[in-house]
Amino acid sequence: MELKCVSCGTMDLDPRTLLFSLILTDVLMVFCLLVAVHGQLGKRDGMEKWAAAIFLEMLVLVVADLRGIFPASIAIVFAHGLKAASYAMILAALHEFQCRKVQLWHYFAPVAATLVMAFMLVESTRGRYFWGSLIFIFQLSLIVRVLLSDQDARSGRAWRLIFAAIAVMMMVLALRAVAALAGLGEFAQITNGVALHPVQLLAFIAIMATSLLGSIGFILMVKERVDQKNMHLAMTDCLTQIPNRRALMERAGQAMAGRSGSPLALLMIDVDHFKRINDTHGHPVGDEVLRQVVERLLGRLRGCDLLGRYGGEEFCVLAPDTDLNGALNLAESLRESIVFTPFITEKGAIPVSVSIGLAICPLNTRRELKDILIEADSALYTAKQAGRNKVVAFECGIE
Repeated sequence: MELKCVSCGTMDLDPRTLLFSLILTDVLMVFCLLVAVHGQLGKRDGMEKWAAAIFLEMLVLVVADLRGIFPASIAIVFAHGLKAASYAMILAALHEFQCRKVQLWHYFAPVAATLVMAFMLVESTRGRYFWGSLIFIFQLSLIVRVLLSDQDARSGRAWRLIFAAIAVMMMVLALRAVAALAGLGEFAQITNGVALHPVQLLAFIAIMATSLLGSIGFILMVKERVDQKNMHLAMTDCLTQIPNRRALMERAGQAMAGRSGSPLALLMIDVDHFKRINDTHGHPVGDEVLRQVVERLLGRLRGCDLLGRYGGEEFCVLAPDTDLNGALNLAESLRESIVFTPFITEKGAIPVSVSIGLAICPLNTRRELKDILIEADSALYTAKQAGRNKVVAFECGIE
């Protein structure tokens, strides 16, 4: 609603209409959040707590709008307590989203301090708005600290919306405290009997930003994490928890494209007589053998090397900056890590060996990934034909 100012010809905003707009915005946002979590209650992603925070913020606005109905002292203390509880609930939502251990004093101490402060300074608008703003800024700083410490969430973009909303609110609270200290306490209130002041207008904008940008940012942040989990499941072998064939080929292609002329080795590894292990000891033991094979291989690889499951009992290692001699040494080290120590399973100790075929992309040579794979697979076939438990390099045919 806009009121025409006859004397100056400008458009003045009505504080009570803005307050009603904020209440309506919070009601709709709570409804949207509840729709988003419908059928997923107890999922512990923070959505329910964020909805509760917006609901508490809405109650603060309702109390401010109905201030004349309640005794002033009760309304003041109640509104300040609800505001602090709203920020505490936002902090709880982020903690739940990040699966962090709860530090209860971060929630209850600011709320208790706010209630005590509001009760003691109920007759002092200047003191109440100054100290209240400081407490709320402290709560928001806790929220910012938790938000910035989550590296996984910050890998996406949604967290920036929450950060922006919190930053705007912190600046407005600081301005509100300054206004109260300067004796402009009536302008530090959301509604009053005077014309709308810029400080009030900024407060309205900050509250709406916290509700809209913050809530949308949190919903998107939850979605980003779900997308990351789905991508991880799609690109990870569920048994061994290493990249599956799809992820392996994608990352190998990236490594080939970005090698800048440096040598690169590709090793194809096959567990010898794996079908015999499954037939003799059962598939659960076979699965355990594969998991232990991966553990031993990872124990011998460098941080820059990539191990993936190519299919069945076959694995593939991509070793950047590795020439023929380095690849032969690496392959022999991997073979020895498997064969020299029997695998301990529920059916007892089981001897296991692997055959390894390798191919090289030499220094300053451009090759296609599919050609390297064919060569490594051919070398692996040669190793198996030669009796297994051997290392064969394609380019030189050395055992």
